[in-house]
Amino acid sequence: MQKKKLLLDIGLNAYEAAAYLSLLKLGVSEASAVYRDSEVPYGKIYTVLEALAGKGFVEVQASRPKKFMAVEPELALDAFFDKKRSEVERGMVHLKGAVEEAKEALKAVPVQKGKNEVFWTTAITESEIKKFATSIYREVKKSVYVIPPALGMPVVANLLPDIIKAIDRGVKIRLLISPHFLALVSLFSMQGEEVLGKLKKGLDLRLSQNFDSYFGVVDDSVVILFQPHPQDKDRVLSVVKIWDAGLAKNLREEFEILWQAGEKVDLEADFEKK
Repeated sequence: MQKKKLLLDIGLNAYEAAAYLSLLKLGVSEASAVYRDSEVPYGKIYTVLEALAGKGFVEVQASRPKKFMAVEPELALDAFFDKKRSEVERGMVHLKGAVEEAKEALKAVPVQKGKNEVFWTTAITESEIKKFATSIYREVKKSVYVIPPALGMPVVANLLPDIIKAIDRGVKIRLLISPHFLALVSLFSMQGEEVLGKLKKGLDLRLSQNFDSYFGVVDDSVVILFQPHPQDKDRVLSVVKIWDAGLAKNLREEFEILWQAGEKVDLEADFEKK
């Protein structure tokens, strides 16, 4: 049963797996012998054996009656894997082309938005919060201004590749951080010269001691609100993403006040000390 399950796992169906295992055991055989040993229905046995031949698991002797021989498992499985890999690679190339074509076509679709339109979504679990954070840095066009809670440190560290890509697109990022984040600053400063150069270009960091709230503003139109846990302010209970230009404007002004009072963190200076 374990051998059959493994064959099912790689993509053979139940009849194909049973017939191939029978041929391995029987050696060169006619379809009738495989039918009796494998319990594949007689009306299907020729179709199943021909399918196995097409997948590279069986050799066929064009005699009357036909005879069948199992291909050595290692050879058959390697060839099957290579064939599937090639199919996937071709499929990915086709998908990439279709995606790029769809992007261009959908740019022409008019988007109707009301001036005062407000929309929000909420993330509660750790995985949902990580998806939120990833979507922010992948979707941002101009700027990200964030006061992250302590929980945000490992999340921001994992987002480094997406942060670099955003900076490459010309996005400006400001992080107003607490002393808890100094370990993250050290991580940034220890990046290679190329990555560090990009971070210096698009990422500004300032240090502040006290925060009454944690929030972010994206592209001056989207607000990120971090809801702290009532029993531990360093834990996040939930994150709310709000599309509200008016609220974004007000919180951007609040962020600027806090930003001006913050202490500048020099990534290059920290790097040179290492």
